[in-house]
Amino acid sequence: MAFKRKEAVIEATDLNTISPEEAEKRIIAGVKKYATNEANFSSADANTPYLGHIVGMGIESSNLADITMSIERQFLTKMTTRVAAPNGAANDFILQPGELGKLRILDGQDALAATPGLSIKMLMDHGHMAKNDAYLSKVVSFAYIAAVGDGYKLADALKKMTAKTAGLSGPEKDEALANLKTMVAQAKACDEQMSDPAKLAAARQKTYANDQGAYDALQKDLEVVLEKLKGAAASNDSARVASLRAEEAEVRTRLKMSGAKLNVSREVAQQAGKRSAVEQQKVDTLRKILSEAIAAAERL
Repeated sequence: MAFKRKEAVIEATDLNTISPEEAEKRIIAGVKKYATNEANFSSADANTPYLGHIVGMGIESSNLADITMSIERQFLTKMTTRVAAPNGAANDFILQPGELGKLRILDGQDALAATPGLSIKMLMDHGHMAKNDAYLSKVVSFAYIAAVGDGYKLADALKKMTAKTAGLSGPEKDEALANLKTMVAQAKACDEQMSDPAKLAAARQKTYANDQGAYDALQKDLEVVLEKLKGAAASNDSARVASLRAEEAEVRTRLKMSGAKLNVSREVAQQAGKRSAVEQQKVDTLRKILSEAIAAAERL
């Protein structure tokens, strides 16, 4: 259950009249009602994940849309003029400068906004705020938020498995120790991967390649359906056309979801090979926690 806060009337502010740091504070305050980890929320900064209970604010994934809407309610922007998207569908559009008005975050633009700092980066990337390199230098990339988050989950699971195993005896403990050994190997592999940006990038590149393959397969499925649709339309088979239209809609939906996943994995693969000073600090802290969890498990 999320902890309560006093509800307040929020007056939208022009993003170009405040600093990134002030916008960050407002974004954090705006999601308080959805946070379930009060300790992490109370010390939240630009790089505190919205999701997750170990190092994150404890916001549920079902509230992701609420985070975006909270940001939209708080700010005004001059990116308000709708223009047809190049090579897009009939109802696709982008935003260009116009009169000051309500902020609108378009579908998919928030896919990488996993922290308040990445939300600010999103606003800068799409022209709602001026780019501020000094601020962005302190923001951990989505690639490292994801990788470090996965590492914390693994360390936490290993600690819990170690504690559980310690309380067992006989055949139950033997089985648990075998499982624990597997988890230790996974933790060591994670630590090895995090030790070198090139190794992390190579692993993420494999994920990207798999996602690209899945997307390409769906693209071929769509081409097959569209070809069948042409034939059905030429033969005036209305029932067949209706069936294929439904199949087309389903494939397009899956393709859109696959495309969104591909965009994320592409970004992660590109970012993972680079490591800033603030990202190195996050990695060092994680590796210390992994090392301690591995050592405790191996003492059993």
